[in-house]
Amino acid sequence: MSLRTTMSGRRRASVRRRPPLPVRRPALYLGVAAAGALVVNVVIGVGPAAQGADAPASVSVAHELGLTAESAPAAAPTADLGRLEDLTASRSTREAQQSAAQQQQQAADQAVLDQQKAAAEAAAAAAAAAASSAAASSAAASSAAASSAAAEPQASGTAVTETAKITNSAGPIKPQVQAAANQVISNVPGADAITLGGTRPSATDPDGHPSGKALDYMVLGDTALGNAIVQYHIDHWDELGVEYIIYKQRILQSPNGSWSTMEDRGSPTANHMDHVHVNYR
Repeated sequence: MSLRTTMSGRRRASVRRRPPLPVRRPALYLGVAAAGALVVNVVIGVGPAAQGADAPASVSVAHELGLTAESAPAAAPTADLGRLEDLTASRSTREAQQSAAQQQQQAADQAVLDQQKAAAEAAAAAAAAAASSAAASSAAASSAAASSAAAEPQASGTAVTETAKITNSAGPIKPQVQAAANQVISNVPGADAITLGGTRPSATDPDGHPSGKALDYMVLGDTALGNAIVQYHIDHWDELGVEYIIYKQRILQSPNGSWSTMEDRGSPTANHMDHVHVNYR
């Protein structure tokens, strides 16, 4: 066999085995396009469709790692949530009970004050009827006496000639309070004809009415009499053992001090507009 023929035949075979260029170029283009598409997806982010397409791969990886839905952390026990709900409900119940108790306490205080006011009004009506009857049977002298009574009463002296009757009280008052009331009604004209309120278990100040160390001088609309009772206590502060005085929504805590305005308690009686409240030591 000729060497030239053999080499020539091998060259022709190798030439035949090489794919023509038009066949290889589309594959190259496809590879470049795929790489470009991959770069674009990385730059602009993967859309929902691509994410959905990756889901099976994620599931497969989880399956290979032995992670299943059962191996995920369990949800928080519902018992803890139930206990939290019970605590919230218990707190709401306690707050509601406290609010109801406060409202009941205020209602009880107001009821006692209203009772005192009613008793004072009844006593004032009786006194007014008696005064009217006496005035009708008097002559010119009684008319002059009525004119002088209209002026503001002037308290004088410390002699005790009368015993104060605490007609609106839920229990006995302290001896020093009774002695102070006796001195006041004995020396302040008109003070012996008004209602005096004493012990009240429903009062909110434990060292006041509940302890028997406070009195209410129910002067109602007689401001002149109320001022006279206040002034007598100021003039004899230490002698009567006064701790503080409340009148017309103001409080005085020392004989040489200044009056301080108090908060609005909702009614004339609660604001001490119709009575003088005195706390004794």
